[in-house]
Amino acid sequence: MYKLYNHNIWNFNPPEDRNLLINSLIKEFDADFCTFQECSHTSNRLGNFPIQDLLKDTYTEVGIGMLNYTPVFFKTEKFNLIDSGYMLYDGLNDANSKSVTWAVVEDKANGKKFVVMSTHFWWRAWGEEDALQRVENARQLKKLCDDLIEKYNLPIIIGGDFNNGENSTQGDSAYHFMIENCFKDVRRTAPKTTDSYTCRAQYKLSEGEKAYVEAGDPDTTIDYIFTYGEGITPVSFDIDCGEKARLTSDHLPLLALFEA
Repeated sequence: MYKLYNHNIWNFNPPEDRNLLINSLIKEFDADFCTFQECSHTSNRLGNFPIQDLLKDTYTEVGIGMLNYTPVFFKTEKFNLIDSGYMLYDGLNDANSKSVTWAVVEDKANGKKFVVMSTHFWWRAWGEEDALQRVENARQLKKLCDDLIEKYNLPIIIGGDFNNGENSTQGDSAYHFMIENCFKDVRRTAPKTTDSYTCRAQYKLSEGEKAYVEAGDPDTTIDYIFTYGEGITPVSFDIDCGEKARLTSDHLPLLALFEA
């Protein structure tokens, strides 16, 4: 059984208290993999408790280091890293944060191999150009997945903030493109699942030095975990809606279990 923790950890300062909570959630879930979005060199990677430092005793980071907003972390003692890469999406971007990181990993115990990805699509919802950009992000992601399957013939797990979906101002055209092009939404394919939303359009910050999110119920779904290719089986999909999770970000953590 393999556990994936996906989370847009919110590029907002100060990050220290939120990073400590995120680290706690990851350790409680005992994640094998963490896929982050908005893991910024101007917030979460800085301060007294940088997220990568909190995780380094248990996890190895894959990506391009401090400038990577979409890293993958894997449990060091459990997996070998076979190959990895990073791709910045073409077209509209902001701070070079819309990207995808991938890792080909091997289970040290049984030799099973698969690919884990983290990604973040274009966010804006000002018009057709933005919707088309998200579809183009999805098209580039599919090309990358096809190239990796051609090279390694391994299944792929993708965690990300896709910035489109149910109740979102960005619509859902990129999501439907993905479903029509062989991406499988784990929320819909796992036998144990939830209909909870993933993020909040409305929230407020606590007063003082803590950047806690104090208000607003989840009302939108733009974060997903997908599979692509054959050979990976979703067991469960969940969203952590608990009090601690609500204090970490304007997005909630996605939790998924797989068999390979």
